[in-house]
Amino acid sequence: MLIKDCMTLSPLNVPPEADAKVTFNLLKERGFRQFPVVKDGRLVGIVTDRDLRAAIVQENHIIVADVMSPSPVTISEDKTVEEAAQIIHDRKFNALPVVSTQGELVGIITVTDILNGLLNLLGFHRKPMRVKVNIPKGTDVYEILRLISMCSEKVLSFSSSGESEDTFYCWLIDCDFEELDRRLKKENLNVGLTYS
Repeated sequence: MLIKDCMTLSPLNVPPEADAKVTFNLLKERGFRQFPVVKDGRLVGIVTDRDLRAAIVQENHIIVADVMSPSPVTISEDKTVEEAAQIIHDRKFNALPVVSTQGELVGIITVTDILNGLLNLLGFHRKPMRVKVNIPKGTDVYEILRLISMCSEKVLSFSSSGESEDTFYCWLIDCDFEELDRRLKKENLNVGLTYS
């Protein structure tokens, strides 16, 4: 999955000359952890709540340029979400600005954006159902999985359990269990299904 498919487009940003206290209040009001800092359409820095917190206790007039991190780590919208996740993980960031080849800010990808992308990719944006499958010894497990797949919109996982050799678990999206039972009976497959 590419960053452009799950990033936040046109994120709220601040100019370098913005007042630090006003920016901190805006950050808190919006529930953000950082703002990209933009001048003449180009990304020139990033300012975090931590940067601003230190500035608001001072009596002097402090602007964003005084406390921002200049030349922040960025990523292109054509890179993969996995690459963004690795950078965020390794650098312990909350977000990465997304820039065009001309250095213009086009978006931001946050930890939340990455998690939402992953949930959508795995199909967890819709509630999956956990199913315990007991398959008698000698029964073709692949045939059972094929029938489950035919009756479900999506099989998110299918794995053996440590309970016994004939017990498996799967996570399914929109399984037609009546149709699955019908197909299992038609094939004379004595499989036990327990939904939870």
